[in-house]
Amino acid sequence: MNIKHLKHFITGATGLGLVVTLVANNALAQTPETVETRIGKLTFERGYPTEETTRKAFDEMDYQRAVQAYLWAYPVVSFESIRIGSKRDLGADLNDFLIADNYADPKVVWLTANDTTIYSLTNVDLGKSGPFVIEIPPGAIVGILDDFWQRSLTDLGLPGPDGPNGGKFLLLPPGYNGDAPQTGYHVLQGTMNNYNVMIRGIVQNNDKDAAVANVRKVKAYPLSESANPKPNKFISMSGKDSNTIPPTGLEYWERLSAVINNNPVHERDLFFMGMLKPLGIEKGKPFKPDARQRKILEEAARIGDAMGRVMLFDGPDRFRQVGEGLGTEPFPGTKWHWVFQVNPVQKTDTYGQIDERLHYTYGAIYTTPALGVMKAGPGGNYMQAFKDKDGNRFVGGKLYRLRVPANVPAQQFWSLTLYDTATRAMIKNTGNDSARSGLDKLTTNADGSVDLYFGPAGSAPKGLEANWIETFAGKGFYPMFRIYYPKAHLFDGTWQLPDVEVVK
Repeated sequence: MNIKHLKHFITGATGLGLVVTLVANNALAQTPETVETRIGKLTFERGYPTEETTRKAFDEMDYQRAVQAYLWAYPVVSFESIRIGSKRDLGADLNDFLIADNYADPKVVWLTANDTTIYSLTNVDLGKSGPFVIEIPPGAIVGILDDFWQRSLTDLGLPGPDGPNGGKFLLLPPGYNGDAPQTGYHVLQGTMNNYNVMIRGIVQNNDKDAAVANVRKVKAYPLSESANPKPNKFISMSGKDSNTIPPTGLEYWERLSAVINNNPVHERDLFFMGMLKPLGIEKGKPFKPDARQRKILEEAARIGDAMGRVMLFDGPDRFRQVGEGLGTEPFPGTKWHWVFQVNPVQKTDTYGQIDERLHYTYGAIYTTPALGVMKAGPGGNYMQAFKDKDGNRFVGGKLYRLRVPANVPAQQFWSLTLYDTATRAMIKNTGNDSARSGLDKLTTNADGSVDLYFGPAGSAPKGLEANWIETFAGKGFYPMFRIYYPKAHLFDGTWQLPDVEVVK
């Protein structure tokens, strides 16, 4: 119908009535009186929602937002949990160092800690300290400086700007415009007030005591005290019970609220802050949820934790290729996945890595350019498997074998640690030992390979007890293989770690 004919059509009474009917019917089609949904029937009277519909819709909106906020906040709640657990369980305040001077062990319930390096860490609050200095001594130290969103500012020690020579770093508070030294430091602009400094002392020539002594030379203090800094307190965490796993329920949201109130809001997070406001979490205000908000937040925490667990164990299968064309699999055709699907800034040029970040931070802590490197050099790369060679989940009642081929592409050393699927911390067994490494005295095959075994009490093959890790029936676990200072043949396909297989 052309415009002339349409004009004549609509000027007639009959035509006008038809148009009105069409418009009315179209409006009704867009605004149905009832809508069947997953939360029940929603009713609209003459286009207006009923009171019940409004309540249902807003509750569902807030619930959906709370679930996504839970997933978004996991990295920062995890680091806040480290700060709280360090002080509550071990007595380490801000600027105090925890140190695993006799290695970490399964008594420390920390996300994927391991017992092969000398850990040391401290929590920093730039809002209280002002500009902050970190001094790294020369030697075999690898360090990480992350904000509480687990975004890396720089590497420290061997992979850092000064390599084995140590170095001094000056961390400035967000928005700082005061005086600061221009020489003698690597000056870093902070993105928030809360930071975590983690140091790893690399044991060389089996001299653990030398590695511990070197880590104890690390210094961390406010710039205002630089003329005469107070010695840092080092508190042993070895053999002591502690727990830094993010909590469940309302406590999760309490910790998120505390971090929000202690730090500037980043532009990238403004929409999330808008989502949290109707839930009782708002910058500058105490967290005092009413009964409706509490119910929504508690339910969101339950499903959020379940989603995080699914993302950890099945996330790699849903990710697109990452890295330099290597994809999620370090050894194509096997069940092994790269641990680091997320990069240190947690974004690409086209999207923020919210799924990759959750996959990593639900199971582990800390990001840095030196971890997950896809080339030979200082730092490390890790891989983990959640299924055996036959595609089945690992269960503690079976005996498994992993054959580690000779010539592992590690300039420093390799390690294999078993983690509890429930806690994502080292499995607890009667020997309080969940790992084996190239530094241990292991029985070696004639071709230089090493057979490692995992299984319940009494299942260690005769003569290979040193190569065996005890597991427990009824419990799930998964292995993580670490390579420190990787060599080129980790990436060129000439060395491949086979699948873990059931011993039949």
